[in-house]
Amino acid sequence: MSTSRGDCSGRRLTTRSEPGASTVAIRPVTLADLDVLIDVYLDTARHHAAIDPDVFHVPDRDAIAVRLRRRIDGRGETGEYVAAMIGDVMVGSASVDIADPPSPGNMARAVPTAEFGVSVVEGWGGHGIGKALIEHLERWATDHGIERMILTVSEANEGAIRLYHALGYRDFDRMMLKPLTRP
Repeated sequence: MSTSRGDCSGRRLTTRSEPGASTVAIRPVTLADLDVLIDVYLDTARHHAAIDPDVFHVPDRDAIAVRLRRRIDGRGETGEYVAAMIGDVMVGSASVDIADPPSPGNMARAVPTAEFGVSVVEGWGGHGIGKALIEHLERWATDHGIERMILTVSEANEGAIRLYHALGYRDFDRMMLKPLTRP
């Protein structure tokens, strides 16, 4: 059983895994994918807002369209944006951007670094989609001279953290948050 939303390109976003689904294909996104990519982003935003509402919210669809259009247009030598497909169903997406090197006076080592993010549609976890997306981005990054991959993940996103650890990622830094109130 699945629930689907169509878009102008004929693709659809399915929020539950379909029986017999197995082969994950990774391909670059195009502007024709925008409506489905927005659905994937909204699905991920709802997930994050549910597990950590103090940090995340569900943005407006039009604002997401602007953000993702820029990301699609930014594909090239410094960034990539891909979709995970099972048949004609988009089941996830991921992007990677090469980070600016630290300035010469910075104490951080100047290691070529890229930051990535991954979205897997609800109901499709456990099918190797996140792993396939990350491995694709790592190959892209290696081909572009990158020596270190980084990402930001919410402490509440335990499933994603397990996947990242299983793929060899380690905790290396800590972000801290303190909400401020106006007097």
